[in-house]
Amino acid sequence: MKIREILDKKNDELIIALSYLIDKSKSFIYLNPDLELNNEVSNKIVEIENKINDGEPLQYALGLWEFYGLDLIVDNRALIPRFETEILVDYILKSDIKKETILDIGTGSGAISLSLAKNLENSDIIGVDIENNALSLANENKEKLNLKNVKFLKSDLFSNINTKFDLIVSNPPYISEADYKCLDKQLFFEPKSALVGGEDGLDFYKEIIKEAPKYLNEGGHIVFEIGYDQKVAINDLLIKSDFKNIENIKDFNGFDRIIIAKKG
Repeated sequence: MKIREILDKKNDELIIALSYLIDKSKSFIYLNPDLELNNEVSNKIVEIENKINDGEPLQYALGLWEFYGLDLIVDNRALIPRFETEILVDYILKSDIKKETILDIGTGSGAISLSLAKNLENSDIIGVDIENNALSLANENKEKLNLKNVKFLKSDLFSNINTKFDLIVSNPPYISEADYKCLDKQLFFEPKSALVGGEDGLDFYKEIIKEAPKYLNEGGHIVFEIGYDQKVAINDLLIKSDFKNIENIKDFNGFDRIIIAKKG
């Protein structure tokens, strides 16, 4: 198979997949249409195309995805890491908040924990999840990246946590039951437990915010990714639990996406 055969399909997802498989830029692909692909790559592209045609997300069909400069293994054991979550990681890394010890609740593929661990070599990070499948994927990514300053534990929120942290971070399930029924069909390939946060989408925020002060050091912070319409409700929850210095950050589409607050 030559690259030209893929270009002729005019499918951007296949071009992205090929870019990953041959570790070349999209520009390289367009500039080298007559390059002959080996059998392994050719067969993998056909496999990916079939999966995409069946409605499977490109990330799962490909089996890996980049998140904050890291190539992560991705599959249906956990939510696909999304660009919006990189805003959360970027904020933490560039902020002056204390982050020597970090707890990542609902770690999924480990994307947040691993990207923080990679960039904060002197920090100790724990990622927790209630799902064994997600934890197995997070640990595979840890081994792939050879990171030593992060570990993953099974825990229902704080149930297996017995220490305090400078920072608690979470991108919990935040889609409401009603909104879930209206999602793009591709999202149904992802674990529902990683998407739906109860009737109003706020179940996990309520529990985390209620318990977080007991697990934060003095002056510690909490950072959430949130749904586009949840800022006011979550700000209210934080205020009622005596959090202060609340800051809200929008994503690149202008939607409210990140909330930061300091323990009162």
